[in-house]
Amino acid sequence: MSTHAVLEKISFKDIAGIAFGSFMTAAAIQFIIAPAHLVTGGLSGIAIALHFTTPYPIWLWYMVLNIPIFIAGWKLVSMRFALYSFVGTISLTVFLGLLETLPVHLGINDLLLAAVFGGALSGCGVGTALMFRGSTGGLDIIAGIIHRLWGVNFGTTLLVTNGIVLITALITTNIELTLYSAITMVASAAMVNNVTSGFRTKKTVIIVSKKSEYIADAILHGMHRGCTYLVGKGAYTGQVENIIMVTTGKSEIPRLKELIFQLDHQAFLTITDTVEVYGRGFRPWDEDDA
Repeated sequence: MSTHAVLEKISFKDIAGIAFGSFMTAAAIQFIIAPAHLVTGGLSGIAIALHFTTPYPIWLWYMVLNIPIFIAGWKLVSMRFALYSFVGTISLTVFLGLLETLPVHLGINDLLLAAVFGGALSGCGVGTALMFRGSTGGLDIIAGIIHRLWGVNFGTTLLVTNGIVLITALITTNIELTLYSAITMVASAAMVNNVTSGFRTKKTVIIVSKKSEYIADAILHGMHRGCTYLVGKGAYTGQVENIIMVTTGKSEIPRLKELIFQLDHQAFLTITDTVEVYGRGFRPWDEDDA
């Protein structure tokens, strides 16, 4: 895709969302995590650890550490994701520098509270940036590549890579603070998962019933939901059945179950989480998403 086409797809709403996410992450670092001598995940965690052992500020370390990541990842992600991530990196760097100068002291003396709340706020910021198709830079870019290629969610990738950060924290602090930092990372990864996919998670229901036609008609006209027939054959009975597959929101599951069992109280169904859904009635596919 040409540079002109990419520029046309850039949205002010996305830019504002990425900047807001960067602000939340910077606030978590400067007001909660760093004052408690904890570290968070990703390059920001390494930047905090280096700040503890050198006279240089967090924002400077974060900017320096991101340079090789952008060089390595520039051609491996979409141009828009790279541009949005650059915006996120600059925003986080600026906010880290600005918030560092403010005389704000929240007075959180409990390390566990600082770890949980700081991690949750930081993860909310990172997840918000990702939700607006960008990132706050650093390992988020690597996570974006892995998510695009293999479908691994961002929080899981970041949690795995944070082992390096914990080793750095152990060297620069002590075992107690390192363990609390691990709690920070878990809270952050959980919030990233919730923001990027958890709040959009759908349910896919597989229904096996001898009254599949009646149930499908009720789903189509009663719930105004699409469904699909899958032809299946019972291993024991050898009988061919029309199996119904329907994907819907979590809030509609109670109504769907009631509808099914009213028509066939012997129906067999399974309900599973579906992290991402694209297509008619759901999210449109954007081939430029990272």
